[in-house]
Amino acid sequence: MRLTIAVLLLLYKCLISAPIAADLTNISEPVASELSTKDENKQLNCPLKLCTDLLEERGATENQLKALEIRLANSEAQIEEMKKETQDRPKVAFSASLGSNGFFGPFDADLTLVYKNVLINLGGAYNRNTGIFTAMVRGIYYFSFFYHCVNHGTSLDLFKNGKIEAATGHQQGSGSPENGGNSLMLVLEKGDQVYMVLRRNNWIWDSDLNNVAFFSGFLIDAM
Repeated sequence: MRLTIAVLLLLYKCLISAPIAADLTNISEPVASELSTKDENKQLNCPLKLCTDLLEERGATENQLKALEIRLANSEAQIEEMKKETQDRPKVAFSASLGSNGFFGPFDADLTLVYKNVLINLGGAYNRNTGIFTAMVRGIYYFSFFYHCVNHGTSLDLFKNGKIEAATGHQQGSGSPENGGNSLMLVLEKGDQVYMVLRRNNWIWDSDLNNVAFFSGFLIDAM
């Protein structure tokens, strides 16, 4: 009898313990599986995030490159436009000395000076036979003139279309060299004429070697 009871108790304990062990086994397996899955996901997520970051950085770089390319294209277009404007803009510049090789004057009447020794005449606006500069285009022009003389008085005027625009000169000196000059900017219409006039009873001096009596001008900007 006692043996039978002991066997029954043992069987009962086994029956109770088996489900609990099974449950523990079943619980531990999902936990382990879940941990394993998390580890695998972690291993997968890290490289994926790295790639995403790199792609984002690459995308930003491509945007910057595109912006740079656009700026470069705009700059090249502006440079080409400036080149075209420079090429289309008329080039006008001249400079000439009197070339008298000594004293020139005096005369009984005012005289347009002909500066014969032409150093530069870009555009051909200055006429070395008449001493007259004729504007090729409407624009802003710069002119300058200088003289040298000894013992005698000098009076020079710059004319535009028969009207005095600037002057320089000195009274008769006491033997020492006298020098003078002037400069100005003028707005000229196409065909306007600019020239230098030596006033009557006055002198001017120049030398082929020294070139000290000059008349010069150039176009600043066409309008």
